[in-house]
Amino acid sequence: MTEAIFGLLGVLIGAGLTWFQTYWLNRQERNRSARYLAIRVACLLDKYVEDCAAVVKDDGLSFGQRNSEGYLEPQVKAPSAPVYPDDIDWKSIDHEMMYKLLSFPSDVEGAEGIIRAAWDLANPPDFEEWFEERAFWHAQFGLAAFKLAEELSNEYGIQKKTYKNWDPVADLGKELDAIRVSREKRFEAHRDFLNKMQGAA
Repeated sequence: MTEAIFGLLGVLIGAGLTWFQTYWLNRQERNRSARYLAIRVACLLDKYVEDCAAVVKDDGLSFGQRNSEGYLEPQVKAPSAPVYPDDIDWKSIDHEMMYKLLSFPSDVEGAEGIIRAAWDLANPPDFEEWFEERAFWHAQFGLAAFKLAEELSNEYGIQKKTYKNWDPVADLGKELDAIRVSREKRFEAHRDFLNKMQGAA
């Protein structure tokens, strides 16, 4: 009877050790996959931040000059929505983080339609409405991409992007604040105008 009990305990312990070993190996593999994903995606987002900052800085002038017709025209091509690598395991990371990353490109694509519509309403030769709308959205895109890359870096212990002579995140923040102030002033001026018109009526 005692031998049977010891035998059963041996089987249970052996099964437990096998299960733990499998669990540990799977966990290690998942952690490696998560870190690989974080590195690949963070690098992609870092580049996207830089591209957005370049768009925001685009004033439509080429070496300080307008085009041959006297118009402003974009000098920097706006980046497309991020396209993530195919060789990464999305199930290896936190579900909330996965949702944020996967929904980001569709958010960008949705706003791109607004930017295109602004072009149809913009007036030459400066196309101010379009340049402002373009900068407004890309400043937000760039800051959102930076935040996602930062979350990945913090969560999975990877090195963050550093800049020596240029801080694209600061540029994006300053531009976004400036546009918001400008829009608020225009809104207030428009509201005052409507109030005066109503008072005159």
